[in-house]
Amino acid sequence: MRIAHLSAEASPFAKAGGLGDVVGSLPVAQARLGHEVCVWMPFYRQARAELRRRGLAAQRESEAFEVGLGGVREPVTLWRASLPGGEVPVRLVEADRFFNRTHLYGLAPDGRDDGLVRFACLVRGALEGMQRLGKVPDVLHVHDWHTALAPMALAWDRGRYPGFSDTVTVLTIHNLAYQGVFGPEDFDYLGLPALRLPALMWNGALNLLKAGLLTATEVTTVSPTFAWEITTPEGGFGLGPILRHRVGELAGIVNGIDTEVWNPATDPRIPLRYSADDLDGKLEDRRTLLTMAGMDADRPGLVVGMIGRLTVQKGYELLLPVLDELLADGIRFVLLGSGDAHIEERFRLHARESKGKFWAHLGFDDPLAHLIEAGADAFLMPSLFEPCGLNQLYSLAYGTPPIVRRVGGLADTVVGYDGSNADHATGFSFDAAEPTALRDTVRWAARCHRDRELWRRLMRNGMSQDFSWRKSAERYVEVYRRAARRARSRWATAPATLPIL
Repeated sequence: MRIAHLSAEASPFAKAGGLGDVVGSLPVAQARLGHEVCVWMPFYRQARAELRRRGLAAQRESEAFEVGLGGVREPVTLWRASLPGGEVPVRLVEADRFFNRTHLYGLAPDGRDDGLVRFACLVRGALEGMQRLGKVPDVLHVHDWHTALAPMALAWDRGRYPGFSDTVTVLTIHNLAYQGVFGPEDFDYLGLPALRLPALMWNGALNLLKAGLLTATEVTTVSPTFAWEITTPEGGFGLGPILRHRVGELAGIVNGIDTEVWNPATDPRIPLRYSADDLDGKLEDRRTLLTMAGMDADRPGLVVGMIGRLTVQKGYELLLPVLDELLADGIRFVLLGSGDAHIEERFRLHARESKGKFWAHLGFDDPLAHLIEAGADAFLMPSLFEPCGLNQLYSLAYGTPPIVRRVGGLADTVVGYDGSNADHATGFSFDAAEPTALRDTVRWAARCHRDRELWRRLMRNGMSQDFSWRKSAERYVEVYRRAARRARSRWATAPATLPIL
């Protein structure tokens, strides 16, 4: 099967969040299943810098050609690199006016948000490039709003792309909170027939994700529970009616993790490696972590790690009102992250006033992230919503039972211990978005931690889980095959306006 991923990010060339991790890993796993896979993305300034850092150079694959963005013609050039390992080619769409900026999602020089035209250029350049290079895929897999124009173009502007008559499209939602909302005056830049304007409108504005959801052959998101949550009025971020309309073609597939990077048996970033068969190394990693944090390494009691963006979504404001109570219980915390200034300041204050109990590094440090996963006893992730989540998967792999709020991908990947399910529990969970629910669950974990045999059982249960990318890649291939079986007449009949639902 020929598979092309079209994305605004792909690690290591450009990454602002989990999207980059997925598009940097999933294609490699699919290639190892025997498929012909390629990634298409912008040739950002950051991608050039990453190639230089690795001592590599992109190879030019085309002369400059123009793509139409409404009444504007924009020159683009195609370049080729590879994801690490060399198995998957990355085709980089060069358009310096849009992609040679300090930040991946930077504004135009005049301060305008020109995201619509920037990523319209990416999509049009990639589609034209696939035709020019003879690389038209069987499956075009697009990610988030940035590339949602692709299924629209193949559904509503097919005459421009005759080579794609047998191509199916799959749209994956990584972050539903970002939908590509722009003013109607920008419609012409998309290059779509005027009669399609109503299908892009939502609440008085263009909504690229909404129209992509209407036109993609299949829709996926990054966990089964999140796939259900987004069809509800409370969880749909305003697009619930659209998602309910596509519920028959909506699947949730949990992200994988790179087991060559996140594996305590081989991880070069931790002091002592260990495995489910020999957990002794984790004790030394714990000692190293506590010593680094200025804590008593010989003192027993639960040590809780936290890594992530310090935002409202991540639920850390549930911890702050009860943190002093938990510290008074003898539970210690080690934090790595950055984000909203008011949350950072609260944690900075706790780190100053509770030395030896609470330690924080406000920023990001990859070796430290590995040390926390290996050295902490448990890992706290109390998200208000979580499409998938990666840190709880790392924690399971490292024998660090997660304490999570039971939402989205956290509900799908962590089995909370309830006192009777030690044979398969992997962590701890709570439902209510309330500080007291978080406090009581952390206290429950601390009591369980005193039972060495029980705790080691929970650790080994987590470490036995398979969250490799191979498993996720196989699920995506199932979706692709289902999409190929669906009547392609959907493209020609995609509604110009939303049905009454």
